[in-house]
Amino acid sequence: MKQTESATDRERIVETAWRDQAVWSRAADHLKAELTAWRGRAAIAGVAGAFLQTLAASPLLKAVEKWWWLRPSIALAGAIILAVVPYVLRTKVTKERVKDWVRARSTSEALKEVIYRYLVGVRPFGPAASPGELVARCGKIKKKVQDLNLHAASVEPPQKKRPRAFTIDEYVEARVNDQVERYYLPKGHGKALAAKRLHALEFWLGVLALVMGALASAAAATGCAQLSMVGPWVAVATTAGATVTAHLAASRCDHEAIVYFGTADRLTALRDRWASDPNRTDPARVARFVDDCEHAISTENEAWLAKWIRDQS
Repeated sequence: MKQTESATDRERIVETAWRDQAVWSRAADHLKAELTAWRGRAAIAGVAGAFLQTLAASPLLKAVEKWWWLRPSIALAGAIILAVVPYVLRTKVTKERVKDWVRARSTSEALKEVIYRYLVGVRPFGPAASPGELVARCGKIKKKVQDLNLHAASVEPPQKKRPRAFTIDEYVEARVNDQVERYYLPKGHGKALAAKRLHALEFWLGVLALVMGALASAAAATGCAQLSMVGPWVAVATTAGATVTAHLAASRCDHEAIVYFGTADRLTALRDRWASDPNRTDPARVARFVDDCEHAISTENEAWLAKWIRDQS
């Protein structure tokens, strides 16, 4: 009876640890989504404001004199939008909010690593580690982010079955293969495609600004006064191009694609070397393999999260 109660307690403690990890993972996802959404809105609003201001000053509206209110209305809308954008950036896309997201993500990853190490029974745990050791280590991790509990309290973790015990082969499948095939490679592919699209848009907006500038400059030489009307729109195209450049830098698509692919490659190499090792079931070899895999994952997380903070600073 005591053994049954002990096993039940252990399962409940592991399940609680998994739930905590899921809570911080979901909180980090929400914080990241908010940052991305507000950054995108600010970028679009900045371009829209420049467009409206240029349109209001354009001779194109002279043809609709009966709608005398149209020009000042467009100018006012543009001015309001351009006034709101800096406020949004100061309040919704701040360095502090980026740090909150980074800390939440780091907490989720740290909890996940501790749980996997406990289930496999490797350092800092042993094969017969008590559930109390897992509770203590998870508690230390969560204590560092108590100031973010409001974000954690506002999310509901997904309900799904999570592992409560592992053999080393199950660890390889659930941890290593899952990270490679269902996280790093898809994420790297998505980031690479996003980076290519943004670079292409940046290039063509630059070409558009140059062509429009050349047309405006040619107005006097060609005697075609209408070409001078293009001049004010050069600033709109330039603003749009600069916005895309800033968004590309802020989203870190290039860097993340490289890091994700590199980590997938590193984990794959570790897995294959371990699988081809005739002594792979030796406890010391198993412990070293888990250490190497967790180090690869944690190094990747720490590297790009630290770069996010440096770039935002």
